[in-house]
Amino acid sequence: MVVVVPSSLIGRYLERGMEGRLYSINHFKLNSTPDDFPKYEGYNFVDDQYVIIVNQATRFTLLEPVIENHFLIYPLVESIEYLVRNPRKRNLIDVVGKVIDDRLLHHDCAVDLLLQDQSGYVIQLILNDGPEALPFKLARSIQGKWIIYVSCVKYRSRGGMNFLESTSISRVAYEPVMAEANAIRAIYG
Repeated sequence: MVVVVPSSLIGRYLERGMEGRLYSINHFKLNSTPDDFPKYEGYNFVDDQYVIIVNQATRFTLLEPVIENHFLIYPLVESIEYLVRNPRKRNLIDVVGKVIDDRLLHHDCAVDLLLQDQSGYVIQLILNDGPEALPFKLARSIQGKWIIYVSCVKYRSRGGMNFLESTSISRVAYEPVMAEANAIRAIYG
């Protein structure tokens, strides 16, 4: 779910280092206007019909580490097959899969990977050159057939071909510790 902080209140939250922590949120407005949904290059960040709007009365309470330990570090990732069979609105998604093949694209600024998820479905991922696509780790992940997690990718279809494409805000985690990656390891080694 997206939380929107009005520009007049950004200073209140900017320096608090809230990313990656778990909070209870109280006294907020819930809005279902799609125009309020943050977008990136025409893609929505979430596939949800509601947005939390922060106001002067909103309070964020940091939850204890004991509670935080019951939640995954990464958001849940749907199976790739589900994405293909159920086309959605233009949303940025996160994907996790085992690298099973690769090739350098003709312009040398991207790598074309084939990812296999826990359902066995395989899809092409175009991983554009970016700060998180560390060349040495990427090379090792290709050679070692590592599992990778990539956030904020675009699901695209062109000429009957379905594929995923990273964006400039995509982040890559190599051999992530998460339930989906563990399931892939258990199935494919």
